[in-house]
Amino acid sequence: MSFLEDFQANLEPLPNILQRKYALLRDLDKSLQDIQRKNELHCLQEIEEFKEGVKSGNIGPGASLNKFSEEAQDEQNHAIRIADEKVALAVQAYDLVDKHIQQLDQYLKKLEEQRRGRFLPPSQSYHIILVIYV
Repeated sequence: MSFLEDFQANLEPLPNILQRKYALLRDLDKSLQDIQRKNELHCLQEIEEFKEGVKSGNIGPGASLNKFSEEAQDEQNHAIRIADEKVALAVQAYDLVDKHIQQLDQYLKKLEEQRRGRFLPPSQSYHIILVIYV
């Protein structure tokens, strides 16, 4: 199999692979937005409950809400995990495209070398190489 045939064979599934990765990114993004929205509402509710506790006298004026509930923190941690997964998926897509670009660059270099080899007599090619090294 020639380099071009090999490159084409590797390139053929790329659009479908990228489409699946981008679809997964969109799904993760939707999930992340839902979790963030839910967490924001949850935190606002906890703040309101704290305010009500202060007004009713159940919570003293010097008390502070040092941290949100475990449930709110779990939601935030879940959002971070999803965001990390999105970053990893984006890096995978980037690396995949970069790999194909590097392969294409190699193919173009080989093609250019072959083109030069056909149009220049060997002695001229040899002199060019000597000039480069001298």
